[in-house]
Amino acid sequence: MDRRGYLNNRAARVEATVQRTVLAYVFFTAALFLPAAAQEVPTRVIVFVADGAGGGGALGNLRSRRVLYSRPMGGTILLSRRRLHLRTSTIATTSHSTAGRTLKLLLVLMAAGGALAPAAAQQQERTDSLEREIRELKARLDSLQRLLEELIRLGRDTAEVSDELAALRAAAQAAGEAGAQQDTTTQESRSRNLSILNPEISVTGDVVGYYLNADGEDGSFGAVPREFEFSFQAAVDPYTRTKVFVTYEEEVPIAGFPEDEEGDEHGNGRLHLEEGYLYWVGLPANLGLKVGKFRQEIGNYNRWHTHALFEVDRPLPSVVFLGEDGLIQTGLDLVSPSLTIGPSTTTAFFELTAGTNEALFRGSSEPSYLGRVLSFWDLSPSTYLQVGGTGTYGQNSGDTLETTLYELDFAFRWAPPGRALYQDFQLKGEWYWVKQAVNGAGPWRRGGWAQANYRAGRRWIFGARADYLSGAAGEPDIVQLVPTISWWQSEWVRLRLQYNYLKPEDGGGNHTVLLQFVWAIGPHRHESY
Repeated sequence: MDRRGYLNNRAARVEATVQRTVLAYVFFTAALFLPAAAQEVPTRVIVFVADGAGGGGALGNLRSRRVLYSRPMGGTILLSRRRLHLRTSTIATTSHSTAGRTLKLLLVLMAAGGALAPAAAQQQERTDSLEREIRELKARLDSLQRLLEELIRLGRDTAEVSDELAALRAAAQAAGEAGAQQDTTTQESRSRNLSILNPEISVTGDVVGYYLNADGEDGSFGAVPREFEFSFQAAVDPYTRTKVFVTYEEEVPIAGFPEDEEGDEHGNGRLHLEEGYLYWVGLPANLGLKVGKFRQEIGNYNRWHTHALFEVDRPLPSVVFLGEDGLIQTGLDLVSPSLTIGPSTTTAFFELTAGTNEALFRGSSEPSYLGRVLSFWDLSPSTYLQVGGTGTYGQNSGDTLETTLYELDFAFRWAPPGRALYQDFQLKGEWYWVKQAVNGAGPWRRGGWAQANYRAGRRWIFGARADYLSGAAGEPDIVQLVPTISWWQSEWVRLRLQYNYLKPEDGGGNHTVLLQFVWAIGPHRHESY
């Protein structure tokens, strides 16, 4: 072999070595960084070595040296051996200039790989951080979801848990949107991010059609927009939440209901603020604090908004003693930590409010005081019992009025575990003693109600309620029977058929038939579907 042939052969070998190095580096860099940034399928890189066949070209007939590089998504590096054959075009190398160009190519690729690696590592770090945040939010969301289902099963108040769930869903959605962004340098409008500062807005409609047939009178038909409620709820900061309910209401007539017993006509036929309050979460010693205008803690249903009740109307004693809408006043509410005594869990409430309720205090602005104790027993995995007692006191100096009210209530529920949305039975009741003394003198009045409801499926609920009210001085006692059938079209639409039979002790029966349509849009609702 002459010197020129020797040099060409030597150049070919040098170029083959350089080419192998270039290929190994390029594939190795791509496998190491690109899948990590894009989170794609595992990448394999095969380093090929010439086996001496295929002529003088370094990339002639190549046979792998059985070295397989694999980088799965978990980051583990696996090495295995495999034989495979590739055939490529032959590249003739005849001069040192080709090797020089190859070396330049190697330097360019190495520089590009070096620039790519930090960017890919930084992207991987951001991706991992978002994944951790989403996993943590998902774990918290699952925990709260299970707690919410348990509270629904037990018939407890789910408002605070629902608020936290909504906040977590919003945070998870925001984290997911951040993770989906491919170009982190893209500028976006700040107005889009400001939308998370808006409160949750919901609207509930309640329309009732009726047929009245009072004793000794002709029957009549009618319909009223009984309630349209606008709800605004939001987290003010990490420590406080707020709820505001603006409502338009009209009264639903009941045949035979005594006109002078209708109590407080607060809000009928006009737009008014039903509730608006601020409450704190995470206070020391698990205390609860609420400030604003709110439905007070008395009985089973005073905290419930009207459209959420098991019947169209509130029980007769509640309307007479507390007013058409119930006891709603402005002040503060302090809730004690729950205390476990034996098999029971007990919670105490203390409320200081302005005594503006017309039915109890005749619109006084003087302070009124309310205390309530509520105990809860888990009798079995499917049943529970709740017993409560309330006392309230207030004055109206202008009318020389002193009002004292005592109340006892109970609630029993049976719901098979895992079947509470399809089958359950509830039995509830309340009893009131009320004295409104003028100049220190006045009679005690009594009244109460009992209610039973049976869920026969996800859509059907059958119920009945019985009311009793003792008459005022010289007035007869009154009894009322109220059977109902409720049908859920969906969790947002409910229809109800109701019949009211009201009879004074010394009079004839009065008949009312009601057909109610309730619907809701937005995240807020009081019912459990």
